[in-house]
Amino acid sequence: MSEKIKTVLSILVILVILPYMITYALQGKHFFERSNDQINESKIVEQTEILTGILAGQIEMNAPKEAIRAQAVLVRTEYERRSKSGETLEKSLTIEEMEKLWGSEKLQTNYEIAKAAVTDTAGEILIYQGNPVFTAYHRVSAGATRAMEHLNGEETPYLASVVCSTDITSPDYLTVRFFSKKEYADALKLPEGVDPACFCAEADKAGYVKTLTYGEKVFTGDEIRTLLNLPSPCFYIKEVEGNMRVVVKGKGHGIGMSQYAAGEMAEKGKDHEEILTYFFPDTVLEHKENQNN
Repeated sequence: MSEKIKTVLSILVILVILPYMITYALQGKHFFERSNDQINESKIVEQTEILTGILAGQIEMNAPKEAIRAQAVLVRTEYERRSKSGETLEKSLTIEEMEKLWGSEKLQTNYEIAKAAVTDTAGEILIYQGNPVFTAYHRVSAGATRAMEHLNGEETPYLASVVCSTDITSPDYLTVRFFSKKEYADALKLPEGVDPACFCAEADKAGYVKTLTYGEKVFTGDEIRTLLNLPSPCFYIKEVEGNMRVVVKGKGHGIGMSQYAAGEMAEKGKDHEEILTYFFPDTVLEHKENQNN
């Protein structure tokens, strides 16, 4: 009885394996190569969706096409850099989150614009000395971008200050905020008795505040920006009629690519490579072969 069972099982195994043996005999390694191609294609599609979701949350889809493409390259570059270093990847929006961001009536159109920017720049990564760059960007500069070394003290040649004169035409270029002296002092947690109007400020050549000093208490411009919820660390403080007036230029940290200036460059006929070369000098736009992302 056991011999019969073994015989039946052997026949079943042969019937299951036989088609694969015949296929391999006829097609050899090409059968498995096609399987690998299918796996690679699946990975490409998945990564395209991820990059599209990240791009969707970083730039407005009514921006000029070449500006969106430039941002898509920055998205891919940062994805590559973080993947290599083991850092947490940037957030990729889900379809539901995109719908909440854009509204259901604009979802399909905006999604297609974002995805097209990713696929149109397939394989493009911004490289400096053989490595993906740190892809800083912001909405609007203060008329010029800010050198990275003024933020962290580390010289980063590809994140130098560049002029963005067209940014002054942006509706987000200038913001004026008023605080009572108490509101201002409380936000900065100034010692009791310190006059908020008595300070010493130091700024870089582009106008971004490096330090703001009250006696022995020293703040960086970025700390003041956070504490007062300002749109940019490029600001000017003055006492006006007993209140503290803060005039702010730009929107964002001011480092890297100004999206508004990039849009203006695109409107004047510059393509995304020219835009990236301007904001990230000494970098190379690498085109990876056989890669769609």
